Amino acid sequence: MRETTKTLFVASEDIATALSLLESIEVEVGFDSDDPESIELAILAVEEAINTRLSGHRGDARIESAILRVKLDFRCAILDQASSGDDDDEAINSVHTLH
Repeated sequence: MRETTKTLFVASEDIATALSLLESIEVEVGFDSDDPESIELAILAVEEAINTRLSGHRGDARIESAILRVKLDFRCAILDQASSGDDDDEAINSVHTLH
């Protein structure tokens, strides 16, 4: 029983570390809001940054769920910015999001 408790504690610590990394992700990307390919490339760049940052903490279902949630948050932020029309006639928009 003692060994199981230790294993669960380590897993919990790994989850806490991964969640802390997710909460501190800050990504800045540029994209052309009139170009769907540019928008998708920005989304993929953010997802790759998240994957790289969390590469050593993958596998646990709770971590994977949190990663998917953060990726979705970034995707929504980029799509919202792209569709907002508040770009003052600039071709390139920037997203700077902090979690």
